[in-house]
Amino acid sequence: MSEANWHDLGPVEGFENEQLRERLVAGVRLCVGRSRGHWFAIDDTCPHAGGSLAAGMLDEDLVICPVHAYAFEASSGRCVDEPACSVSSYPTRLEGGILQVQL
Repeated sequence: MSEANWHDLGPVEGFENEQLRERLVAGVRLCVGRSRGHWFAIDDTCPHAGGSLAAGMLDEDLVICPVHAYAFEASSGRCVDEPACSVSSYPTRLEGGILQVQL
């Protein structure tokens, strides 16, 4: 995989455990967070109702949409309520204290 596919999300200190953040990277709106010590990045827009997942809440390893409470697995983007509504997930890594995502 090319290093060019990795994009900075910001210093790791800007991402608190159990909180969600919205980031726009290369035209892609992402919901970014940390759950149980693992970083994740998934598409931010819920395909069911169009809500921002970053405006929702994190419940253990599930991102809960604020519109109709659909639950998405943080690690995979799979919608546990309606698998057809799943979102894409993207690899993340830490490089020199900077959280990065691969698109």
